[in-house]
Amino acid sequence: MKSKNIYWGLFFIIMAALIILNQIGLLGGINIFSLIISILMIPIIISSIKHTNFGGILFPLAIVAILYSKELGIEALTPWPILGVALFLSIGLSFIVPPKPYIFQNHHHEFGENTEEHPEEGVINISAKLAASIKYIDTENLKRVNVYCSCAGSKIYFDHAKMLENEVIVNMEINCSGVELYIPKTWNVEDRMTCVMGGIEEKGRKETDGEEKKIILTGKSNLSGISIIYC
Repeated sequence: MKSKNIYWGLFFIIMAALIILNQIGLLGGINIFSLIISILMIPIIISSIKHTNFGGILFPLAIVAILYSKELGIEALTPWPILGVALFLSIGLSFIVPPKPYIFQNHHHEFGENTEEHPEEGVINISAKLAASIKYIDTENLKRVNVYCSCAGSKIYFDHAKMLENEVIVNMEINCSGVELYIPKTWNVEDRMTCVMGGIEEKGRKETDGEEKKIILTGKSNLSGISIIYC
């Protein structure tokens, strides 16, 4: 957590410096918006290389190519042709070189995609890649949900789940994807996620019933959207 805070602290300091340099004309006419977006793509690409997530590598590169299409002389390829190339290359390469399983870390435990063979009681592992998935969680002692989603869409329903205690950790690694969490309207949500080029939105109306049930969102989201839907 400390190293992550240092990274983001340095990132925003660099952003402030770039704005100053741009205002005094030392960036040589470089578009400050394009430069900031390009820098934001770097951690996404690095993380995706680590897990051989081709969607997380190629789509950020495609975005950078679109931003600098004039300078690169590829305006005829942007935006849709190059995004299509990124999509089909991601799918093809993922079949040839399967991505490395992401290891979910939480407290003193680690969980990977291979933990379905010996799952811990009360822990749900959900993985979606290049496809849409729907998961209905129906358990009496829910403790934690681990979600890995890459170039995919995932809907997860908590409306029939019961917590073992009064809070549940939902640990997510989301890349170029959309995730919808359907949560009982009496539960609270605490956001501890790191989001790059994306965000979290809430839909529906919350209610209170006197109980302190809470979902804690942890992990990271790159070029993705997460919807909290109270039902």
